[in-house]
Amino acid sequence: MRLPGMEGIPQYGICPFEPLRERLRSCRAAARLPQSARSVIVCLFPYFTHGKGNLSRYAAVPDYHQVAGGLLEQAAAELKQAFPGKQFVAFTDNSPIPEVYAACVAGLGVLGRHGLLITPVFGSYVFIGEIVTDQAFPAEAHPLRECPGCGACERACPTGAAGISGDKGACLSAVTQKKGDLSPAEAQMIRESGCIWGCDLCQEACPLNRDTPQTSLPGFLSDIRKSFNPGDPLEGRAFGWRGRAVIERNARLLKPDMAGKTGKSS
Repeated sequence: MRLPGMEGIPQYGICPFEPLRERLRSCRAAARLPQSARSVIVCLFPYFTHGKGNLSRYAAVPDYHQVAGGLLEQAAAELKQAFPGKQFVAFTDNSPIPEVYAACVAGLGVLGRHGLLITPVFGSYVFIGEIVTDQAFPAEAHPLRECPGCGACERACPTGAAGISGDKGACLSAVTQKKGDLSPAEAQMIRESGCIWGCDLCQEACPLNRDTPQTSLPGFLSDIRKSFNPGDPLEGRAFGWRGRAVIERNARLLKPDMAGKTGKSS
């Protein structure tokens, strides 16, 4: 079933709301969902671009909150016109919906050991957004699947956060976003990764990402900046919310000859 208003969204699937209900029982943000929600339209926004600088790939493209959020809001508006009287609420990043789980239920991919969704076409280089509605849409039953479990992501992770037993809060991406002073060990990890915002090491190591195509979304191809240098503008970038002090602190950790180059191979 092709839904109206979804022309600009590369791939989506339908997740029934019922399998999510128990997971949302203790979530305060669930109050932002439509009452009597019946379906979740889970949408994928691939962002992979070739080449690497000192920014994680998701941060090298224009801010996904604006790109994906704009497409989702447009789709929600058209769906409201097509289904009068029904609610369609779009979410980007700040969703109460457990996004990876919902995407797996919708048949869009498998759960990686690093906690990310791995899709057949785009690998794990996807942003996930949702439109939650009180309109019931047909949804096929998809068994939850996991990745082959080769362990490459675990071996590549410098903090041990990747993997089913890892502490996701200790992910190097989270370290790059911390305010204040970093520990010597944290600073060294940033130096060795060569990445001053985010971390792609577990994704780069994943064999299911080897043939990932470059994104075809125009919004992610208009202003790619693979590296950040002190003084560069923050507007329109995914890391702009954190402010200048954190990312410039990280940039100063890299040796001058490393700025804008790739980190060590994973």
